[in-house]
Amino acid sequence: MNGLDERINESLDILIENETLLGHELQLLLKSFKEEKTARGFSFGKLCFWHYEAFSDGVNEDIYKVAAAIELLILSFDIIDDIQDKDSDYIWSKTPELSLNVALAMLIMASKAIDDTSFEHKQVAIRLLEKYALQSINGQQLDLLNNCRDEESYVQMITQKSGSLTAMGCLIGEVLAKGEVSKEVEEYGKYIGIIQQIKNDIQGLKVWGPKNDLLNKKYSLPIIYLLTKKNDISNSVASYYNDDIVTVLDQNATENELTNSGAIRYAITIKNVYKFKALNYLENVEINELGKIYLQELMK
Repeated sequence: MNGLDERINESLDILIENETLLGHELQLLLKSFKEEKTARGFSFGKLCFWHYEAFSDGVNEDIYKVAAAIELLILSFDIIDDIQDKDSDYIWSKTPELSLNVALAMLIMASKAIDDTSFEHKQVAIRLLEKYALQSINGQQLDLLNNCRDEESYVQMITQKSGSLTAMGCLIGEVLAKGEVSKEVEEYGKYIGIIQQIKNDIQGLKVWGPKNDLLNKKYSLPIIYLLTKKNDISNSVASYYNDDIVTVLDQNATENELTNSGAIRYAITIKNVYKFKALNYLENVEINELGKIYLQELMK
C-alpha cells in the first residue's frame, strides 16, 4: 500500500471507530469488510484526492476523510452488487442479510462524514455524491434487468453504473477545492469508468466458471458482437441465451470464436475510443504530474 492508500485507510479506521451509533456487531462486520477492500486499494478515494490537490492552493487534512467517505459508499455498492449477483467470493456474501445492514450504514456514514468536514463547499459535494450515486443505482438496475443487448444501450448502462462513480470521485475533489466543477473533468471521469468496466468484461470471459458473463447469460460488448455473427457457435450461444435446455456450450469452440471472430478486438477498440476521448479532455486540465500519471494508468 502506498502512502496515499495508507492515509485513506487510516481515515477509514477513524470513521468506523468514531461512529458511536453503530453496535459492536455492526462495527466488527464493517471493519472486516473494510479489510477485504484494503487489499484492492482505494482508487475512487485517490481520484478525489488528486483532483482536490490539482485545484487547491494547499491541502486540508479533511480531504483524506472525504476520500474515505467515498470509499465507504463504493464498498457499500460493491457489497450490494455481489449479493445481487450471488458472488460468493467475498466475506460479505456469507451472511447477506447481515451484510446489507452494513452496506446501508456505509451509505449514511459517507454523506455524514463529508458533512462533518471543514470544507466551504461540502454541501455541494454531498449533492454530487447523491446525484452520481443515484445514477449508478439506476445503471445497476438496468444491468440486473439484462436488457442492454446492443452497443448503444450497453454503453449507456455502464456509463450510469460505472462511469457515474468514477466521475463522482473526480468531481467531489474538484468542487471541494474551487466550488465548481468542469465539463472536462466530468467527461474523462465518466470515460474512466467505461474503460474499467469494458476491461472487466473482457477479463471475465477468460475464466470459464461461475462468474463468466456468457455462462450467466449476461450481455457485454464481446458477447453482443459474437451474437451478430451468423455461424454455428453464435447460433449455439443464442440458443443457450434463449433457454434452449438441450444447448450445451462447447468451451474451446466458444472461447476460440470470441477471439477469432473479432469479438474481443471489437471490445478493445471501443475501450480505446473512450481512452482517446478521455486523454483529449485530460490535456485541457491542469493537474500535477503524479495525478496525471495515475489517471493515464486508469485509461489504459
